[in-house]
Amino acid sequence: MQPNSCSEINLFILSEDTVTLAGLEAIIDQDDNVSLIGQAVDGANGMRCLEKSELHPHVIIIGEPPSKRSICENVQHIFSKYRHEKSRPKMIVVSQNDDDDVIVAALRSGVNGYLARVGSSEELLQSIQIVAKGGAAFSPTIAARFSRYFSTIRSLPVLTGFSDLTSRELEILELLAAGLGNQQIARRLFLAEKTVRNYVSRIFVKLEVHDRASAAVRARDAGFGGQSDSSCAEGHESDGEAPAAQEFGRREDRALVLVEDARAEIRRNGVTSGS
Repeated sequence: MQPNSCSEINLFILSEDTVTLAGLEAIIDQDDNVSLIGQAVDGANGMRCLEKSELHPHVIIIGEPPSKRSICENVQHIFSKYRHEKSRPKMIVVSQNDDDDVIVAALRSGVNGYLARVGSSEELLQSIQIVAKGGAAFSPTIAARFSRYFSTIRSLPVLTGFSDLTSRELEILELLAAGLGNQQIARRLFLAEKTVRNYVSRIFVKLEVHDRASAAVRARDAGFGGQSDSSCAEGHESDGEAPAAQEFGRREDRALVLVEDARAEIRRNGVTSGS
């Protein structure tokens, strides 16, 4: 349920940075129309606090997340908790990090606003009001960047389905994104290879992709695959695959997805080749 113009906005803050948490609380205290119903330092604690709260948050701020992976995991926790609710809380990321890949990953995961280097208390409070009513809020520099971005790129592939994945499917997707094959994943998780194949098939359906390459690229864009630098590299070495070959495979995966997206764009627009 969205608050009307006269009602209080219930706000929850999730931040691993205690300084950021204190600063956000100080700003929220300035607005009588925003009620801080709780705060937590990580996703797991946040979910426990929300479960104990009798009040439904209209807006959740994710403050100064350490990585885009952290953003996606927190959004996943929130979506999972409120998946059966008629109205999910809106989410705003407040961060000093304004890298394009982080912002795009946050938006694809489902956040409703991204504020980088908040310039004033009014900017934050106004953004909370906008998002609570169903709008989207961005820092002026990010909004200007979007204008340039969308003038050169007609569409972005949407990463759907992450909120529907089970914990086991997320675990397998992490390894898939890191470049492991079904046999390697099966050994890593002590599962039968057939069981892994079944999980991978369900992941494809939920992410609305048709092949392993598409799933891997979209998962990496959302921050998965972080184990590839250490533990997963060990798995590749056991199969005799050199790091250079792994990198070539990743680039090949991305090229395949770009071709797939281009074909989908042609189908959506009804473009046919001339005779």
